[in-house]
Amino acid sequence: MSQKQLSKYLDQRLIKRLRIYTIVMVVMLLVIIYEVITGTFSISWALGGVLIGLGIGTLVSRVYRLSWDDETSNVIGQMDWIGAIILICYLVFVFTRTHYLSYWLQGPPLMGLVFSLTAGTMMGRVMSTERGVKRILRTWNILGDEHIN
Repeated sequence: MSQKQLSKYLDQRLIKRLRIYTIVMVVMLLVIIYEVITGTFSISWALGGVLIGLGIGTLVSRVYRLSWDDETSNVIGQMDWIGAIILICYLVFVFTRTHYLSYWLQGPPLMGLVFSLTAGTMMGRVMSTERGVKRILRTWNILGDEHIN
C-alpha cells in the first residue's frame, strides 16, 4: 500500500506531524552527508548518532498513543499521562544534550553528533508511527484483503 493510500486513514494533525518530522530528518541527513563528505566529522560519529537517535525516536514515538477513531474513520494520536512523562524527559534531553555532549566533543564533531541524533530521532518517530498505523489498520481489518507492508 502506498503512503498516499495510507494517508487517507490518518488524522490531519498526525499527517502534519509526520511531514514535519520527515522534513527535519531529510534536512539533517543532507547536512550530515555534506559534512561527512567534506571531512568536517567522521562517518562513524554520524552513523553512531543516527543509530542512537533511532532508539530514542522509537521510545519517544510513544508520546502519542495511536488509536482508531470511529467517528472520523481515521487513526489518531492522543497524548496520555505516560506520553506526557516521555515528552518531558525528551524535552529535557533536547535542551541539555549539547551541554552534556560538549564534555566529550567540541566544535564540528559536536554539531555532527547533535545533527545525527536529531535525524535519527525523527527517523525513529516516523518509522514507529508508520508501524503503529499499519498495526491498527490490520487489527481493525480496515483494508479488507489488501496487504499492508
